[in-house]
Amino acid sequence: MAEKATGRRACIIGIGETEFSRKTEQPSFALMAEAIGQALQDAGVSHKEVEGFAVTSMRIPDDSPFVAENLGFQLSWVLNGDYGGASGPLSVVRASQAIQAGYIDLAVCVAGGNRFPELDHDVNRPIMDYSRRNFVDPYGYAGATSFFGLIQQLHMQQYGTNLEQMGKIAVTFRKHASMNPNALLGKKDLTLDDYMTSRMIADPIRLFDCVMPCSGAVAMVVAAEEVAERLGKQPVYVGPAAECINYQVREDLPDKLTTGFKVIGEKIFQQVDRESIDFLELYDDYPIAIIITLEDLGYCEKGQGGQFVANTDISVGGDLPINTSGGQLSCGQPGLAGGHMLVVEAVRQLRGEAGERQVANARRGLCTGIGWLAYCRNVGCTAALVLEKE
Repeated sequence: MAEKATGRRACIIGIGETEFSRKTEQPSFALMAEAIGQALQDAGVSHKEVEGFAVTSMRIPDDSPFVAENLGFQLSWVLNGDYGGASGPLSVVRASQAIQAGYIDLAVCVAGGNRFPELDHDVNRPIMDYSRRNFVDPYGYAGATSFFGLIQQLHMQQYGTNLEQMGKIAVTFRKHASMNPNALLGKKDLTLDDYMTSRMIADPIRLFDCVMPCSGAVAMVVAAEEVAERLGKQPVYVGPAAECINYQVREDLPDKLTTGFKVIGEKIFQQVDRESIDFLELYDDYPIAIIITLEDLGYCEKGQGGQFVANTDISVGGDLPINTSGGQLSCGQPGLAGGHMLVVEAVRQLRGEAGERQVANARRGLCTGIGWLAYCRNVGCTAALVLEKE
């Protein structure tokens, strides 16, 4: 490989997204291959031009060389993204770093899976953390829903956050999903009354607070700026990014209502003005995650997230549009592709391709990811990525 220039800007030049479905006969590998094919076609490049590859999955043996071999990729760089829902932003960041260092010119990032593991040729679920398996699950702990139920209950008790504020998030995202033909739950409207009267899952988490697991895959092509120029593609530039792994892990009694986004927000907004962000694509497995993320990123004071949501128009045409595709709450959560899905939606917005849900004059967006729940401490991986037109 010829020596490449360093210090180059990286950008996203192609995106792909399969249909999200509750029922499909497609195994995880086939779904990811379909999304990659769409992204390569969108970028206008052949699989022979791919030099780097990042894959994230929970269903198949997702060793990056194995998956790359079956896709026909001869590579100079690979990544197995084990950051959970934070893998979307972080896969793009890692690929961009390789491009900026002159190591590769073009990479594909993909994530996805089938919610029915029996359709895959092998099941390779990661072992969850030791503390959960030994000290939590035996007592009937129901995973993420129980975790966020406890977090939401504490937030409501400590700060007066209420269900109407949570419901506004769910209802707004469903409205956005109604404008997204690929959304899993976009066909039926959701009212605040529907939300308030939905059945309890893990007090105070209700049915419409819960992300909908589904099957699907999402892919992105990340390339050097000069590749975009050569292909005549409209680039979406990779801007400032930050991550925080195992926030407060050194603390015996960590603050459960503050996450690594507090550290991330301080770093991101030293590089760009908060007011210059035109829209947010926030990891939304539960509405309380949106509220805490807004607080920790500095959009409001700690404990004021619910009131901020109540007082702010977060719709597509509003003051601060959030999750313009419907987010995971209404699009569905296709395995670990949830974070990738948010990045792809940001690309659509910045390319002006979002149709009736297009944010006017969108020039800069912020995407976040949350991965792994450290059950004795805090969320394990938090990440944020700014994407911009210029």
